[in-house]
Amino acid sequence: MKKPVNYLFTFVLTAALTGLTIIPALARSRTEIDYVSLNFYSDIEVGDYDGTVSVTTNDSDYYVDSVEILNDVDEWEHNDRPKVKVYLTAESDCYFSANKKGDFDLDGEGATYVSSSTQDSRTTLILTVKLDRLEGDGDLYVEGLELDDTTGEASWDDNSYAKYYQVRLYRNGSSCSSIYRVDDTFYDFSEDITRKGDYSFQVRGVRSSSERGDWEESDSVYIDSETADDLSSGRSTRPGRSSTSSSSGGPGVGNSSSGAWLLDSVGWWYCNADRTYTRNNWQYINNKWYFFNENGYMVTGWVLWKGLWYYMGADGAMYTNRMTPDNYYVNGDGVWIP
Repeated sequence: MKKPVNYLFTFVLTAALTGLTIIPALARSRTEIDYVSLNFYSDIEVGDYDGTVSVTTNDSDYYVDSVEILNDVDEWEHNDRPKVKVYLTAESDCYFSANKKGDFDLDGEGATYVSSSTQDSRTTLILTVKLDRLEGDGDLYVEGLELDDTTGEASWDDNSYAKYYQVRLYRNGSSCSSIYRVDDTFYDFSEDITRKGDYSFQVRGVRSSSERGDWEESDSVYIDSETADDLSSGRSTRPGRSSTSSSSGGPGVGNSSSGAWLLDSVGWWYCNADRTYTRNNWQYINNKWYFFNENGYMVTGWVLWKGLWYYMGADGAMYTNRMTPDNYYVNGDGVWIP
């Protein structure tokens, strides 16, 4: 007769061997999620102080647990790009193996994959996604940027969507001026050009405090020490910057080496030193603003420019901080205040 202990040993050994095979078998029974498909919807708009991003899926092996917006903004602005973190939870018999861009199908709002990771034995997947950039009304892109290396004047093409522009000057790749608000399509940077170097400027269109375009930068130009000294001190020959004048009877002030007031049978017009003249735009001449019509002649009286009213005196110079002859007040920028 065999000893009972042998049966007991055989039973324990068999049970142990059986257990070793059962555990891996249970692990293999979980469903692998190697592909994730999500749909995105956002109600975030330019000017909002908050907003929501909704994420849904039609897959039954996992569900969307929560969505977190990562951007730290007080107000959504034009060109902002919402960034969100999506938390997915696998069903009890499933786990995530998706871990690279090609494993995700993201639809709606221009959603693009950024990163992903798993937690809790791969039952939780954390996906980071970027959405399309926000757009305001109209395109505020500015082009045609030019910086004159002899006058320090920056100019650019008009953008009809922009209410005004912001500009700043750069020297050797670093900012060397404040950010200026400009209501026209040019700006005189001469006073900021104080030393030699490679100069460029940036400009962006602005429609409102919450709608601003991207900064666009001009090509750089080299300005030597002598020219920089002349520009910053006001000794350049740029029209309107010369301090010399004569008593030739031109509107407001006399002529100068940078240009001349001329009178013909139609009216006054201003000839620049390079024989050009301004048409349907403003020009700053000897510390005063003048407006010239489409034929290049100086305008007097009321001028409507980009939705705002300005008053030009009998000498053509724009009124500021005073009452007009017909009893309307214009502010320091020359704009009529209703």
